[in-house]
Amino acid sequence: MTQEKDSTGLDLDIKDAMEGHERFRQQFERDRAFYRGLATKKQKPRLLWIGCADSRVVPATITNADPGELFEVRNIANVVPPADAADEAVGAAIEYGVGHLGIDDIVVCGHTGCGGIAALLEPGGLPSNAHLGRWMEFTKPAHQLIAAARVPDEDRLTATIKAHIQFQLDNLMTYPIVREGVLAGRLNVHGWIYDMQNGELSAYDSQGGGWRGLLG
Repeated sequence: MTQEKDSTGLDLDIKDAMEGHERFRQQFERDRAFYRGLATKKQKPRLLWIGCADSRVVPATITNADPGELFEVRNIANVVPPADAADEAVGAAIEYGVGHLGIDDIVVCGHTGCGGIAALLEPGGLPSNAHLGRWMEFTKPAHQLIAAARVPDEDRLTATIKAHIQFQLDNLMTYPIVREGVLAGRLNVHGWIYDMQNGELSAYDSQGGGWRGLLG
């Protein structure tokens, strides 16, 4: 793919980022007191958000959150590796968010049309890329469950996305700091899915076993 450049030879994607930063700097000057407070006070986010890295699904936009309100972990297919998996990044964020920042709510949020989940529905199975292929192994339990349930093809992707979120909630409970917090009543875990077509969040009801609109 050939990079598009402007008349000076500057990459257009980088130019767009630069212009965006210039607009941010103008906003920063207008709200300098707010940003100074962020810089000088300890962060106190209200949620640990574990979501997909998809560029179309922006947690702060979806929740209308200000800087400082969300402690975010984003990766392909909003994966929470089990505590004994060979991954440190997600576990470290969980331990830091709960243990050091005092976060008392963890949200695992997937989204409709997730390409990471869809990858295993394509002919050929796992991606051939070494890192991506190993990472997508974490989505296999959901695929296996939905395949065993013989969900119709037209519903399979969304059903797998929802099942995957439920498996990640189970994985969260393998972390001692999460399990102990939940049992003590000082920590809550939530499974959400964002519908990109209508802009709505739905939450998993662990007691009823279904999904409901976040706003009722």
